[in-house]
Amino acid sequence: MRNSGFVKYCVLMMVMLSLSPAPAEVKITTSEFLPDAELPQLLPWIIDGYDLKYGMGEGKAYGELVPSGATLRLFFQNTLPHETAIDGVLVNEINLAEHLLPRHREHRGIRAASYHLNDSSVTPPDVVARLDKLGEPVWFQVRPNPLPAGAYGEATVRFRHVTDEKVLSLRLKTGDGLTPPVRISTTPATLTIASISFSDKIDRLFLYIRDRAGADFILKEIFLDGKRMDAESTGTLASCAGFLPVEIPLSPPWEYGSFHYVAVTDRSGRSAAAIIRARDAFFALGMWGYRNRGATVPEQARDTCAAFHDHLFNAHMSMAGSHTGFLEGSEGLKLMGEMGLHFLARDPNKADCRSPVLYARFLLDEPDAHEYAVNNLPNDRRLGTYAQGLAERQGRWVATDPRTLTLLNLDETYKPQNWFMYGQLADILSIDPYYQAHLKDVYWRHPGWLGRYYTPFCVYASAEMARAGCEPHPLHIILNAVSHEIENRVFRYGTPEEKRIEFYCALAAGAKGISYWWFTPYGEFKGCGSDDPAAIAMMNEMRMLNAEARAVESLLVTSHPAAWGRKMTDPFTSAKPSWLMARTLFCGAHTTVLVFINRDHASDRAGTYYEPVKKATVTFRTPPWMKPVDAFRVGYPSVHPVVLKPEKGAFIFQMDDVKLTEMVIITDDITLRGRVADSAKALATAGSGLLSK
Repeated sequence: MRNSGFVKYCVLMMVMLSLSPAPAEVKITTSEFLPDAELPQLLPWIIDGYDLKYGMGEGKAYGELVPSGATLRLFFQNTLPHETAIDGVLVNEINLAEHLLPRHREHRGIRAASYHLNDSSVTPPDVVARLDKLGEPVWFQVRPNPLPAGAYGEATVRFRHVTDEKVLSLRLKTGDGLTPPVRISTTPATLTIASISFSDKIDRLFLYIRDRAGADFILKEIFLDGKRMDAESTGTLASCAGFLPVEIPLSPPWEYGSFHYVAVTDRSGRSAAAIIRARDAFFALGMWGYRNRGATVPEQARDTCAAFHDHLFNAHMSMAGSHTGFLEGSEGLKLMGEMGLHFLARDPNKADCRSPVLYARFLLDEPDAHEYAVNNLPNDRRLGTYAQGLAERQGRWVATDPRTLTLLNLDETYKPQNWFMYGQLADILSIDPYYQAHLKDVYWRHPGWLGRYYTPFCVYASAEMARAGCEPHPLHIILNAVSHEIENRVFRYGTPEEKRIEFYCALAAGAKGISYWWFTPYGEFKGCGSDDPAAIAMMNEMRMLNAEARAVESLLVTSHPAAWGRKMTDPFTSAKPSWLMARTLFCGAHTTVLVFINRDHASDRAGTYYEPVKKATVTFRTPPWMKPVDAFRVGYPSVHPVVLKPEKGAFIFQMDDVKLTEMVIITDDITLRGRVADSAKALATAGSGLLSK
């Protein structure tokens, strides 16, 4: 009887073990559930025709205008002594890898994925109903994958809607089985990592932490790759206006493109985390397109690259037509290296893998625009259908070339939901809020829109909302640089004044790269490589803007805006008159860039008009981590000192003759002004002979 009982016990234990999860080789560290930020004050400049649609007393709640989705992030560590692959992500025991399958309508090598498109043999009706109840998962990805021994990873799940479930169960499928389920609360995260950037040698990390409600907090712990770190600061880890910059030295420096885990906790027990890829302090100032001046493709490519170089661009953004094959090869990469240009590449090849010339790899252009054609789905379920295919393409590219980052550009189809839908997928999110295209539509189609599009402020609004969708990853803004010619009608190039305002709007919203579409002076959209005087004037202004940005490149690329989109005012900087818009970009704990835009301007079909601000008074609220000793204005072609006057926890200074934009640096580094002045002087003469051509 004893032996029989023992045998039965052993059989029972074997059955139980066969049904239980695999050993926990993947250790869960933390999680985050983040519904999309609601930024109602920006909608008038984002939803076309907002005033006509909702300005007649038929106002709608924000959620009716912009249905809110959510992003779930799960962070974990591989505790095994060897790498492991994550084969699936299970939400409430449904493996998303079995139902989000890129098998449907194809666009440029990417196929649509939606469980609503699957045959019932793949996704039965009861599973469809369960997934819908969970908030309709649209895409997922795991990065890095496979996960090296000891390394940390992130599983991201994007939901079309915010689920009504209070708790979700999540676990991962590895080659050895399933990890134990983890219960994740769907209470919205309030403490977030807003941005992570690096010094040029990747030996210093700039970390920006934010309370989404603007409440103050005190940071308790910082972890990098699981190791507790000491932050360099000026004696405090207490936020101001719910915002905190932190600088952390990295020794040894991180490898470009490598994945790393960053986590923080505050004294109240809240946590925030991110997986980020290391990058240097490069601020992309790019141009798209090409020009066919020369007898051969190499000659034409050299002419194009020389024009970019002489106008102080530092990135060739591709869309290079017949030049593409040459530029993607060793000779083209060498040419761009000589010209000081980085390149936006596509599929990895033998010549460009791990090349330091590359800025990023271009996953796809405007997937949201093409998702509208996935017409076997209802319109409200088409957005995001190419996301799973793009996540898989990204995984393949990173496996082939682990050094190079990825970039995804979005159109304005389904805006602003598209920016939240795709914001967490790629290393760099790019958007193209073309102001002149909106102004053209005012005169050619919708004159009632003029009330919103007399100003390029839509660039700021779009960038601010897109940044909310992609944080802590960097944002790239593409500006319009063409004249539109069709059916005997021509809409003009952007004016130099518009380009300046747009550029500074992008900076004010925290862009980490700015480019222009496009240079190609042929076809319906005649680019700025034309000999048209308006195109030349616009290019000259771009050159001056590039000079201003490159003089302070290391500051801009490591900075982050202190203002949060729910408020139209900045918590640290204000100006009088009130139409002089001010935005504070902190560059770590020791320096700030103040960006000013004179909003007393207007554009129409003929041009741009503005009234300078003859005298402005600026108040800068001093945060506890900063003790300013110097301030100066950055312009073209030099810098000018600014006199700071202390007054009750703030500094006051005056600015005279503000035309359209200004940039002021406030710092506790007494050597910074000299370095910026030297850089500005050198840039002012670089390629100056081109200005008269």
